[in-house]
Order: sequence, then C-alpha cells, then structure tokens
Amino acid sequence: MTALVHPEHDVPRKTAFTAGLPVLDEVAAIRILISCGALRPEQAADPRLTITDESRRCRCLIVRLGSAGWVVKQGTTAESRESMRQEAAVYRALQPTAFTPHLPGFLAYEEETGLLVTEFVESKSPREVNGDEPERRTALALGIGTVLARLHRLEGDLGLDDKPPPPILRCGYPTLDSVEFHSPASLEVIRTVQANDTLMSLLATVTERWTPEVVTHNDLRGDNILLRDDDEPVLIDWEMGGWGDRRWDIAGLLSERLVWWLTDPDLWVPWNEQVVPNEAAVAGMREIRDFAHVFLGGYLVALTGSLDLRKAGLSDLMTWCAARLVHFAIENTHQRNTPQVTARQLMQMAANFHQNPEVAARTFFGLALSDVG
Repeated sequence: MTALVHPEHDVPRKTAFTAGLPVLDEVAAIRILISCGALRPEQAADPRLTITDESRRCRCLIVRLGSAGWVVKQGTTAESRESMRQEAAVYRALQPTAFTPHLPGFLAYEEETGLLVTEFVESKSPREVNGDEPERRTALALGIGTVLARLHRLEGDLGLDDKPPPPILRCGYPTLDSVEFHSPASLEVIRTVQANDTLMSLLATVTERWTPEVVTHNDLRGDNILLRDDDEPVLIDWEMGGWGDRRWDIAGLLSERLVWWLTDPDLWVPWNEQVVPNEAAVAGMREIRDFAHVFLGGYLVALTGSLDLRKAGLSDLMTWCAARLVHFAIENTHQRNTPQVTARQLMQMAANFHQNPEVAARTFFGLALSDVG
C-alpha cells in the first residue's frame, strides 16, 4: 500500500496503543524517519513513497522511496519489546567494529516507543540464489562461512549480555507461559519429544554444554542472510544476538539445508517430465555436502587457519545440528492443528544424529569426524 502523509514538519503521533506503547503505523514510521534524518518532512507526501506491512513476531513496516529503504520495527509484547532493545544494543555494539559491512545500516532506536530503524537491504536470500542462480552456490557458501568467522573472531563481549541456552532446548519441560503460545501441532511435537529419551537427552546435552564465548547472531538461518550486489553477505534480524555459543550459529545453517531438502526437492533439480522420482533427493544430498564442505572450510580457515574441527571446538557439531533439527521441527508446526510429516522426519533425524554422530556427519555432510585432528 502507499501512504500519503501531509508534509507537515511535526507529523502527529497516533493515540492508539499496543502492549502499552503507541502503535507502530504509517504515521509513526514516517515520524521517526523524519526525526532521525532519513526523510525530509516534504518527502512524506512524495507519491513514490510506499509502506508495506511485513509484521510477523513483531510490528514491521518497510518504507521505500526511490532506491532508498528502511525497516521500522516495534515489539508488541513484553518479550518482543525486550527483543527490540537487545537488537538495538547489538547494532550499537557492532557499529564500531570491522563487521559493519555485514550489517544493515543502523539509524535509530527510540527507547520511549520501542521503535527500531535500520536500512532495508534489497537483495536475494541464499535460498533464492540456490534456486535461481545455482552457479553462485559455491561462492555464496564460502562467503557465508568467512563472514560468520569474522563475527566469531571479534574480540571481547562488546558490552553485550551473555545469551542463555535458547528456550527451545527446554521444550521438554514447558512452562505454562510457553504452552500458551504453542499451536495444537507444536504441542503434539513437544509430547513426542517428552516421550523420547534420546531427544530429551539430546536437549539436555546441548543445554549443559552451552558456552557463551563469542559474539553470535543466535538465530542464524537463510532468511536472516541477504546478499548485496557485490555478493557480500549481510546478516539481519539481530533480536537474539549477543555473547553466545558459536555452535548454535553454525548448526543452524547446516541443519536448515536438511529442512530444505525434505520440504522442497525442486530447489535442487528444476521439474520436468524426465526427472526420476529420486533425482531431486540425490541432487539435494550432493549439494548439502558441497555446501557443508565449502561453508565449513571458509569458516575454519578464517577462524583458525586450518581445517581442524576440533581446533575450532566443533568436534561435537552433529549434536548441535540434532538440536537445531528439533528446533526446526517445532518451529514448522506453529499455527497448525496437526504436525506435518516433515516434523516427524526431522525429529527422527535428530535422534539418529545424537545416537550416531559419525554416521550422520559422513552421510549428510560428507565429513569424517574420526579423521579430524
């Protein structure tokens, strides 16, 4: 939709409220963009100005004018308001570092209203590149691995808080507050986890081994990575960022590829009448291994100067990939009444990863853990 706002120097505030704060709407978005200098007051009535609602976990408006664009976000619950505060703290902490080129531009955070403003990065995600431009897959995997290592190599905690183990690791012991936000399908998945000793052991193991030791994104997945025109990866949505465990970031990107493989086989082999039933699955598995080799290679060399997983503290990476598979299984059931077959497949894979990490590493990622070191 297009928002036309009168070009007054003092754009009026709305009086509606959400979760105790003035609601983020078109007027509020324009007001803060003017107040932080991103827009001039007269540009509020420019016919090219567009505002698109992309709200999911929080209120999120995308404002565009010509080639420029901004993301204006606001939390709508106590939890999401805290997430906005944490995301602003991460941007402020990372701005003075060498990691700045891999961040969207940070413009403003308004404590009073909880409004956060960043640059809108117009570009493709890794999933889109995988499907549309397969010839770029190798360079993309190498770039993501190298950039993630740059993040994890930043010195000190930069004043950021320690991130505790993600709440998903406690899903076997849900609180009344957490149950309130689960769908019937995700509750069924949680019951499956509770009834499976291997999965409960898995989540307990990752919780016990959680070690905040580097600055992490903590919610890293393809949707939170964008590629600028020069192919430089940009990491977005830092709501969960902080001083955390590097293995959670790495495992998120590896495990997500398995989710893609299960849910979208045409991502790997364009459909045509000549494709045999398992061709896409075979091609997908091959690409997952290729991605793992290049991504991990780029990461390890940039981090430690060698290809040694143990030297990088990643000898138990398959356990973390298993926990991430459970994470994705529950996440994929939100707003559903019954779990999809994929959720059950992911949980079975997670149990297998935890019980047989060597086999999982070799089968899915082409890694020989026993040969590392």
